[in-house]
Amino acid sequence: MGDTSLRRLHFWIAFFATLFMFTLSASADTLQQQIDKTPAGGTLTLFDREYMETAVIKKPITIIGGEEPLLMSDSDKPVFTIKNAENVTLKGLHFLQSNAAVVVKNSSKIQLDKLEMIQMFSGVQVYDSKDVTIKGLTLKGIDGQFASKGYGLAVFKSSNVTLDHNDVTSVQDAYYLEHTKDVTVTNNIATDSRYGLHFMYADGIKAEHNTLKRNVTGIMLMLAKNASLRYNDISLQWDWNSSGFTLYNAENIVAENNVFSGNRTGILSQTLKNAQIQHNIFSSNQTAIEFTAADKNNTVTNNDFVGNILNIRSDGSDSRIDKNYYDDYDGNDIDDNGVGDTNYVALQSFGQWMVREPAYQYFIESPAVIMLNQMDKQTNRVETNQLVDSTPMMEPTSAFHKEYVFHLWSFLIGLIMLTGAIFLWRKGVKQ
Repeated sequence: MGDTSLRRLHFWIAFFATLFMFTLSASADTLQQQIDKTPAGGTLTLFDREYMETAVIKKPITIIGGEEPLLMSDSDKPVFTIKNAENVTLKGLHFLQSNAAVVVKNSSKIQLDKLEMIQMFSGVQVYDSKDVTIKGLTLKGIDGQFASKGYGLAVFKSSNVTLDHNDVTSVQDAYYLEHTKDVTVTNNIATDSRYGLHFMYADGIKAEHNTLKRNVTGIMLMLAKNASLRYNDISLQWDWNSSGFTLYNAENIVAENNVFSGNRTGILSQTLKNAQIQHNIFSSNQTAIEFTAADKNNTVTNNDFVGNILNIRSDGSDSRIDKNYYDDYDGNDIDDNGVGDTNYVALQSFGQWMVREPAYQYFIESPAVIMLNQMDKQTNRVETNQLVDSTPMMEPTSAFHKEYVFHLWSFLIGLIMLTGAIFLWRKGVKQ
């Protein structure tokens, strides 16, 4: 081998040895060291290893994970604390068994994208920040009672916050927002938690296209105003005090095109003002809507009530109900205009008593109660606390409901035809 070839060989050996040592040294850096070495505005791609440590982010940076990196806190501190920073993105990171994954404080333009969190006390906490987007996050909490768990995604004293396409289960409150302004919560899933969505002292709420199942309460609004609650699927909130929506001391609320199915109470309200409850489907709930404590200027219109034990009850309200469909309405439509010719009394005498004494619900289908309700209908009384729909609809008002019924009938017809075909085929085989 010539001198030139030998020198080339030595060069390449030295080059690859240096590269290997540099890579080995870099991979051994702590999480904080890797962040500190990344220039402001740069991108850090984590090495495929476990990180059991915490780090603080105070500059613009993008941190990307992958399939292998696993992040765990070695203390009660969160894995990442984003503090006094701007333009920070965390993407594709995996967290395990920590008190919290990410805490954001006094920051803006924060993006948390496709984060996975397993067996977490809490997930993400945001304080005193603005322009924060959290999307594609999945979180599973720890086992135990709700009181021993933390929040999934919690936002405090922040504005212009977007939560989109997240999936949170088995925590105290899946999504908790307090003293917030202009928040958008869309396409999220919350299951097996105390509250699915919990808003406190919030102004400017858009909660749409969310799926909330098997929680104690689907959406809780307390001391909140200016909320749009649309196209949510609210089902199986069935504990003793459960409800799909609880609206407490809330005002300027639009609840529209939601589906409430299999809940203890669909919408439970107290001191509700200027609410529009319209174009919703209430199906197979114990009570569809309950008003208490001086509700003012609320309307319940163009809703479908199907298979509920009680449709609407109140302890005294000036709320207006009209143009709703009730599957237990037994009036006629002689002029064939689609509207019943007699009033629908939404709350009978027994319903009023049950509001004051919830234990009476155990007698709701007893012969005595059925006879009492029939007597109310015959006398057509309109008492002070009764809610009366003077324009009950003869057919479901919701296009979604009509489509649902159509598909159900299509399925049943198809099933009958299939059964018949199998019967004829078996009969032919035997012959």
